[in-house]
Amino acid sequence: MSSKRRRRFARYLPSAGTLASTLLIILAVPPLQWPLLIWVGLVPWLFGLRSCGTTWEAALQGFWLNFLLGFGGAFWVAPAAERYLEVSIAGGALVLLVHALVHQLQLVGFGALHWRATRAASPKNFFDLFGLACLYTGFDWLTPKLFGDSLGIVLASNTQLRPLAAFGGSELLTFLVAFTNLAVYALLAKTLEARRSSAATRLRLLRPVLWLLVPLAAFLALGSLERARMQRHVERPLRTLHVGIVQGSVPEELRRRWARGDPEAARENLDVYLRGTQRLLEGPTQPDLIVWPETTYPGVFRKPESEAQLRMNVEFDRAISSLGVPIAFGAYDREDRTDRRVLRNAIYLVEPAPAQPPDQLSPMQVYHKSTLFPVGEYVPLLDATTAKKWLPGAAHLSSGHGPELLYLHSGTIHPLRIGPSICYEDVGSRHVTELARQGAEILINVSNDSWFGDAGAAQWHLMMAILRSVETGLPQIRATNSGYSAFILPTGDVYELTEFGEEAVRSFELPLSQVPPTIGTRLGDWFGPFSLALALLWFFFNRSGVRRKIMRRSSKKSWAIGGGR
Repeated sequence: MSSKRRRRFARYLPSAGTLASTLLIILAVPPLQWPLLIWVGLVPWLFGLRSCGTTWEAALQGFWLNFLLGFGGAFWVAPAAERYLEVSIAGGALVLLVHALVHQLQLVGFGALHWRATRAASPKNFFDLFGLACLYTGFDWLTPKLFGDSLGIVLASNTQLRPLAAFGGSELLTFLVAFTNLAVYALLAKTLEARRSSAATRLRLLRPVLWLLVPLAAFLALGSLERARMQRHVERPLRTLHVGIVQGSVPEELRRRWARGDPEAARENLDVYLRGTQRLLEGPTQPDLIVWPETTYPGVFRKPESEAQLRMNVEFDRAISSLGVPIAFGAYDREDRTDRRVLRNAIYLVEPAPAQPPDQLSPMQVYHKSTLFPVGEYVPLLDATTAKKWLPGAAHLSSGHGPELLYLHSGTIHPLRIGPSICYEDVGSRHVTELARQGAEILINVSNDSWFGDAGAAQWHLMMAILRSVETGLPQIRATNSGYSAFILPTGDVYELTEFGEEAVRSFELPLSQVPPTIGTRLGDWFGPFSLALALLWFFFNRSGVRRKIMRRSSKKSWAIGGGR
């Protein structure tokens, strides 16, 4: 192959900058999680775009970064697909490949428009820097993502910057990360350009330094003020709620067995959580509420489909009555229609009445999951029979009616308004924001991340849960089957965090405060579309003749003033 052909072929491969950015971002996100690297993760890729000769080549480098991050950074998708969907190793690899193709597609559009707007040059002024950061944020918001992961979520571990989510959600944090990467890129590019220039030219480097430091300092100050404000509310609660969590870490094989109708496996699964509940009741303080993870009750609650399930329902109801404490737990609910059988993923809140007879059913409320996990809980575009053939482990559930509150009456002056979410529903902010608007005083999330193992997905999910509390200003109880379970304050601080894979119980005095609605609660998911609108205006202004006319008039005016002197 001639050198000319090799160069032409190399244009279709990932550049050195794309490979370097892939490595930096993978090191910055879970499971390794070196968050400082996220501030420069895109910089090598941005330098690599300078060598592109066309918009199409820049888009291709964006696609490669998207694909490599999806394949290397989300490698846990393959074993999760094997366990959850019950497919072969080859099937798991195929699922990972498909996921990698669409993992972070905003990079494709951003890479193309970034190159077209700057013509392979670094941002020339703060106006361009701001517009490009809005462009990335707007595309990031617009592009669908299966797991909702974006660069800004990494800042959930930063105590001074995560409070910014109360203003603009995770999209504002993504804007900050994109802006900083672009500012570092501009500073390094101008430093290289000025290396052999005069001392007067080097003084111009002060501008990109200020572009980087001044906004970052302003964001840090705003985040610190918001954290201090929220901390004052947390330290002066109206009351506290003594809450317990049971994390059973039940093996998935056992869960599969009871799902297939094994009564012994179902009983063994239930006993794990009843033992954990008993341990909490033996503590010095009686809990006001105990929370179990997603689908911990084996099967359909109070609608038995066999003699064995009927006996287990009766025994469980008697156990709840004897324990005498409200329990929120995950289970399935069934609705028998004339045309079909509808199965839903649900949270039940069961409250034993005082001095309740053992044979009497405790009052209960139920919430049905409304945002289902694609492929895992329903398979788009495929009927149940075809989906079962190709993906044996995929469920075929129906969604609920949307976000709805549960009400805890026991031991409270007025019913405590609980905002429930099940697993995937807290990946985005929309569900939890609606719960806050309905008047939720506390959030409950029940999840099961055991399918993914301790390889990053469970840590991503915890960081998203942290941001949901910050965005709404509400405390949260997070109960998972295998980790990470925790209590989360409105500041994003995490208490009583469990280890992944351990069987554990945790209890905590959760403060309940009268926190005014945050901007995120009032406006919802506003910062993403706002950034996209600003970016489109900037791009039009940048590409049209309007900017050149303004710059030309400005230069003429400066010349005239100078000549008048």
